Amino acid sequence: MTRTDETTAEQPADDPAQPGRRRRSGLPIGPLGLFLATAIALAAAGLVLWIGTRSDSDAIPVEKALEQIDGGSLVPAGTDPATVGSPAPDVRLNLLDGTTTRLSAFQGRPVVLNFWSSTCAPCLKEMPDLERVWTSHSGQVAVVGVDVTDTEAAGREMVEQTGVTYPNGRDPGADIFAAFGGTALPRTVFIDAKGTVVEAHNGALTSDEVDGILRDRGLLG
Repeated sequence: MTRTDETTAEQPADDPAQPGRRRRSGLPIGPLGLFLATAIALAAAGLVLWIGTRSDSDAIPVEKALEQIDGGSLVPAGTDPATVGSPAPDVRLNLLDGTTTRLSAFQGRPVVLNFWSSTCAPCLKEMPDLERVWTSHSGQVAVVGVDVTDTEAAGREMVEQTGVTYPNGRDPGADIFAAFGGTALPRTVFIDAKGTVVEAHNGALTSDEVDGILRDRGLLG
């Protein structure tokens, strides 16, 4: 007797059990699918535009800050960047209280010159410590702040928030900052009673660390 083999039923072309067979790819996009795709694309485009145009409420654009320059130079012409061991440039300080002075007005006592900005979180944290240095030495040590690349309103707001009472000048074009070799904020420069730079530090300092530097450099009696 001749055996008749069983015939295997043909499986659908898109059955994954059939290797090598081509499956249909994709689904037809109906009106609802087209609408959803368009909506998603528009939302993504709107998000990109929002990110590109938004600004942090605490950030001060440098271009806007530079518009605040009054036209007069804060740094004497021909001043080289100050280094440890060199005389401190006698820069002009337009203080946030509306008065004007020069750095030389503090000569005769050590000066802690601190550069900060309203966009610098470590600066905000450091300023109350500098206030403690200012008040604890009863005028024997001068603490002077310099607000870099801020608008006047932003600088005043930060002084009010931190509660500091030592004098703070404005440096909207970062001219004074550059004159003292600034590269990062916060930056603190220590000047002796004769007007010579004796120490420079990048990064936030505590009041104890400031006092330690003053003692190590012989600036405290």
